[in-house]
Amino acid sequence: MRKLTYILLSTILFAMTSCEELFEAGITIVDELESYPITGFRLSHRQADMLVGDSLYFTTATTPDSAEVTYKWVLSDPETRVVRMIGRRLYAREMGEVKVYVKAFPVGQSEGDIHPDSVLQDSCIVDVVERIEVPLNEFPYEMVVTANLEIADTIVTDSMQASRLVAVVDKEVRGRAVLRRAYGIPYLEMRIGSRGTYGERITFEYYDNIHYLRHTFPEITFDGESHGTLSAPVVFRIEEPNFESSQIKYEK
Repeated sequence: MRKLTYILLSTILFAMTSCEELFEAGITIVDELESYPITGFRLSHRQADMLVGDSLYFTTATTPDSAEVTYKWVLSDPETRVVRMIGRRLYAREMGEVKVYVKAFPVGQSEGDIHPDSVLQDSCIVDVVERIEVPLNEFPYEMVVTANLEIADTIVTDSMQASRLVAVVDKEVRGRAVLRRAYGIPYLEMRIGSRGTYGERITFEYYDNIHYLRHTFPEITFDGESHGTLSAPVVFRIEEPNFESSQIKYEK
């Protein structure tokens, strides 16, 4: 009887141990299955305004964060010369527009392994602008603007960033902001050329290479006069750091 009891207890303990191991293995399998699928996916940019010569590095975010993902990058026109894609980096080469598509797949799978309706995809519309810069000595008339460029209430004091603010007439760059200092105070000087003494319409544009958005300020008319002073500069202001909803103002 004792021998039989021992055998029964041993069998029960073995069964319990086996069930526990199977249960733990089951949890592991479920965990692996739950962490494997990609439930969400987004590109760092949905829209990008770039100048010829700019480059943009795309980042991606997936849900869950632990998902192991491979990506397939495709251009709307594989033969385009507007941009060149190397890995995640996009190089702007010529003026034009192109769309970048990226598809996300779990590691070990390809597009052919997944039903088309289940493939996760995001895209970015890229507009590449090329501005022809004309030497100011080709224009007999000049207008000078003393200004500040403010982004999120911070005055731009970086010369490269400042140079991306330009005055444009008929797609020609007629003036570019130059960072200067007077009595230790930074300001921007823009010398704008014109073919006549009055009347050409000037648009000010800023090309933001941090968020890759182009900001266009209201037009003014060339009049050959000086605008703004060190104590009262013209202010080109971008109100919010969220550039998709920023309010842009030209103040005198």
